[in-house]
Amino acid sequence: MIEFEVALSEVPINDGDGKDVTVNWQFFDDFNANKTFWTDSNGLEMQERRLDFSPSFPWAHTAKDTDRISGNFYPVDSAIAMRDKEKGHQVTILNDRAQAGAAELRKSTIELMQHRRLLQDDNKGVQEFLNETDPKGVGIQVTAKYWMQIHDFKTGVAKQRE
Repeated sequence: MIEFEVALSEVPINDGDGKDVTVNWQFFDDFNANKTFWTDSNGLEMQERRLDFSPSFPWAHTAKDTDRISGNFYPVDSAIAMRDKEKGHQVTILNDRAQAGAAELRKSTIELMQHRRLLQDDNKGVQEFLNETDPKGVGIQVTAKYWMQIHDFKTGVAKQRE
């Protein structure tokens, strides 16, 4: 198990644009997740996710469509994983707080959204923008911990439940 501690200073907004900041892990050695990954469901079980697919509706987004990115992010309460079935390798990233996550938006990559700052409402129902600041009006700093396990899923078990 490898531990990462990622500290992010405030997200700059002096350009007038909101931003999402993700922490990314890219794997090499021809790791092939075949556009499939898993996210946990309330810490109970892993749910299979497929890139650009929904069982509830036909996927009609184009590669240039920004909804393609947001449509492939899912809630990640404690873990996100992807497997290379041919090699038998699984990579699992455990997080210390609930976040949004995706995999395979870029080949062999896991992304977790660690920080976000929005300057206008996204029209998703909350009717407010997301601009958390400290008492001095400066954007908040966010520190998070992640743990990565790489193992042979055919012979080993994930340490996720330990």
